[in-house]
Amino acid sequence: MTLHSLVDPSCYVGTITLVGAAIAQANLPQAAAHPERRSLARGVVGDFVFVDCESAKLLGRIIEVKLPDNERLSVEPTMGAAPVPHPIGRIQLLASVDQKQSKLVRGLRTHPRVGDAVYLAPPELFGELAANALSSEGQLSIDLGYLSAGSGMHLRLPPEKLFGRHCGVFGATGGGKSWTIATLLDQIKASGGKCVLFDPTGEFAGLPSISKHYAFNEGEDGTQRVHFPYTQTTEEDLFALFRPSGQSQGPKLREAIRSLKLVRACRGQPPEGVVFTQRGTIEKAFQPREPFLNAIDLHRDAINSPLCNFRIEGLAEQLSAECVWSSGQGVNANSWGGPDNSVAHCETLVARIRTLIGTHQLSCIFETAGTSLVEVLTKFFEEDEDDIIRISFRSVHFEHNTREILLNVIGRYLLSEARRGLFRKRPVIAILDEAHQFLGTTVGDEYASVKLESFGIVAKEGRKYGLTAVMATQRPRDIPHDVLSQLGTLIVHRLTNDEDRHAVERACGDLDKNAAMFIPTLAPGEAIIVGPDLPAPMPVQIHEPRVPPDSKGPDYNKFWRGRKAN
Repeated sequence: MTLHSLVDPSCYVGTITLVGAAIAQANLPQAAAHPERRSLARGVVGDFVFVDCESAKLLGRIIEVKLPDNERLSVEPTMGAAPVPHPIGRIQLLASVDQKQSKLVRGLRTHPRVGDAVYLAPPELFGELAANALSSEGQLSIDLGYLSAGSGMHLRLPPEKLFGRHCGVFGATGGGKSWTIATLLDQIKASGGKCVLFDPTGEFAGLPSISKHYAFNEGEDGTQRVHFPYTQTTEEDLFALFRPSGQSQGPKLREAIRSLKLVRACRGQPPEGVVFTQRGTIEKAFQPREPFLNAIDLHRDAINSPLCNFRIEGLAEQLSAECVWSSGQGVNANSWGGPDNSVAHCETLVARIRTLIGTHQLSCIFETAGTSLVEVLTKFFEEDEDDIIRISFRSVHFEHNTREILLNVIGRYLLSEARRGLFRKRPVIAILDEAHQFLGTTVGDEYASVKLESFGIVAKEGRKYGLTAVMATQRPRDIPHDVLSQLGTLIVHRLTNDEDRHAVERACGDLDKNAAMFIPTLAPGEAIIVGPDLPAPMPVQIHEPRVPPDSKGPDYNKFWRGRKAN
């Protein structure tokens, strides 16, 4: 189809009567539905249209059709002659048409003038213009689905446009969010990409696009058990777990960690003047301070490492050992004194540390059952054997904020690897489903709290290191605004909650209130895709994945019928 069809007289629908910055109003004389020619009505809500501005052509979408107030009753059934209504419509101005290159381009090269004609956008032509705007000759592309108004034209995006600035997948239950993730995984695999999927519910366990599956506990079929070693966590992670109060417990806990790092740095051989106990801790009561401080200076690099590379089993005992006076009396002024008042203040923390280290809920961090996830990820990043791996959180407990802290630890590890330059030439995509469960979480109380924000930092700076994220959620209102604003491409399925839609509107300038009005009416599997590399919001029917995820709820019919039969 040639571009002269942009102003095909047979597609004429009306004339511009009012022009705003992003909205125009037009007479739509053929939009009314008369009983004898209802099928010929032209210019309905949702139609894409071209506005003929002579030197330029604009793409718009009809968002409202109505009658003037004085004609509201003219469409009521009456005896006699058929009424002649005069509908008017509001048109959202979306993009310009580059007629030389036969494609859509972002922005409005001009604004319409009153009297400019409006024409329906034939699906074939709209699909061709949209496809030309998104495709890059000779490059790989991710085939997401069909343009809803593009006569079956595929929407293909280069990976850089879809994932390069992070991606968000939003949708209420049943809207198609999980379906889209499965389709993305199929496309990433087909294109040769590498991806880590964090699966909180286990619904993606059966996807053939996933090479290997890992879980933190036994009992998940088809998975290999892993743990994340606490030696790869940081002091901040331990503070999130143990929740010391800031006034007395926090400083003592830092001292205990420093002492245990010294024991590890000395490989169990105490420096002269420093006493190591048989249980691998440092005795401080009534011991000279100078030898200890000298040893700290000697091993400062190892002690200043952010990682908790020490024997965690000795932490509670070492914490008790730190509860001494800073100096003795008289001739012992250069030594620590005996137990001080902080012993009582730290008793609850000591008990909490002993409990948490031994609890089965945190075995994924403090025990060594299964393979180290760090080793798994290191091998995955360096080798081409696997393209997509899944890390299941289905069996990770909710107690003690284990889920949130564990994912935060993994996110921090990924970010540290990215900062080392590991992904600059071998980019990796991290897909986080049910992101609202993990982002924006703060652990602690009014005395001491730790914000779990590693994936938020990934969203803010991971892109320049080759680590990009896909955040999927049914509750975008619970995602921190500063994280939402970093997501470049948004795939928005049906959202029925006003707060969710407003959160998406605030995060994305391309999805304004007018475009967002179509979100509650999207069909299952249909989405609006917006982003800085797309000329306009694009309604798309997402491809069905090879194997749909197992996201169905319980089968009440089957269960109830079975009980009734018995």
